[in-house]
Amino acid sequence: METTTGRLEGRRALVTGAGSGIGRASALRLADEGAAVWCTDIREALAEETAAAILERGGQAGAVTCDVGDEDSVRRAVDRGVETIGGLDLVVANAGTSSSGLVHELTLHDWELVLRTNLTGIFLTCKHTLPALLEAGGGAIVTMGSVSSVIVGSGGSAASYKAAKGGVLQLTRQIAVDYATRGIRANCVCPGAVRTNLSRHVREDSAAWTTTDPSPPTSITIQSPMRRAADPSEIASVVAFLASQDASFITGAAIMVDGGLTAI
Repeated sequence: METTTGRLEGRRALVTGAGSGIGRASALRLADEGAAVWCTDIREALAEETAAAILERGGQAGAVTCDVGDEDSVRRAVDRGVETIGGLDLVVANAGTSSSGLVHELTLHDWELVLRTNLTGIFLTCKHTLPALLEAGGGAIVTMGSVSSVIVGSGGSAASYKAAKGGVLQLTRQIAVDYATRGIRANCVCPGAVRTNLSRHVREDSAAWTTTDPSPPTSITIQSPMRRAADPSEIASVVAFLASQDASFITGAAIMVDGGLTAI
């Protein structure tokens, strides 16, 4: 759903994983509300597509490739973004992947592969954007957790993913506490099932996996009282709210956007 409230007018945002799914929807929503958006993604062509879509809608955007698990890549992407759009006020640390595998099946390589993107990637994104937020006098960070940040559910076949997402929530809370008096808010959005192309990207990522015949992840869609998956735009609307001054007294929160899954 398109909105033109203008509540982010003049704000400057960086979105990781902006090439598809929740990241793309969030970048578009922030731009529709007036923010200039620096789009990053490990798949550079997809980041450029998102930026082009924003420009076509009359917004301001740019794009660059970024591997969030590589500190030099993150540093370069952030520095270029700050230079291009003139600073940062908002950060959406969204980039992530998924995995399968029971603990006794999982290789150390695959464990570290998922944590590298899903947890270390959030850390590095925050580490290298916080100086720009501080220079701007404050701002907002929105991290992308999951219902797996707070519950495990009936499956035990995605150990590295669930451990990483639990870590994202605690990291976000720590940032919220540490930087609250310096004008920075940090909140964690925790989606349930979402209709994205993550599964396709995970299949691409799985070329690097070494775990043999991992157990498949358990679907949570049918467990939700709403009996459907979210559209990425429904997650993006929450991201935009948390990025705005409408959420000025919200920090350190885990915001469930799960169709009621964690209520049961």
